[in-house]
Amino acid sequence: MVDMIPVLLGTAGMVDGECYLLDKGKDIVIGRSRSCDISLRRTATYLKTPPSQRDADHDFNTVSRRHIRLNITNNTANVQDLSTNGSFCNGEPMRDPINIDLGTGPCTVRMGTRESVQLLLLPSDDPRLKQAQSVSMQTQKNLGDAADAD
Repeated sequence: MVDMIPVLLGTAGMVDGECYLLDKGKDIVIGRSRSCDISLRRTATYLKTPPSQRDADHDFNTVSRRHIRLNITNNTANVQDLSTNGSFCNGEPMRDPINIDLGTGPCTVRMGTRESVQLLLLPSDDPRLKQAQSVSMQTQKNLGDAADAD
């Protein structure tokens, strides 16, 4: 039997194309701040975009510095909206923390007006995992940059 790995796949916006391995039992904060476990300011698209263009990107700026918190336990994701601009789960506004059974299929989470990710389980032999980033490694990089301006 193949192990199933919880991942977050970027599907729209600056996070499109990114893939993150999610640590079970650990709170993971996602947002624009470089101090987040998953910082949208560290995505390949963001880093390639000229500074003047990213500063003027209204849709990207609707993502809060600390936008959502998630925690994976077994095959369940607990997702909490931390933002003032709103988060959506499968198109529905998130008002309270929600639990998502990833065993039943993927869930799409949108932050602000555009940035979207899918929470899902992938088989350990899925080729997308070869390019996946460990959230633990991302967090260690962020700690070194804690003094950076957000």
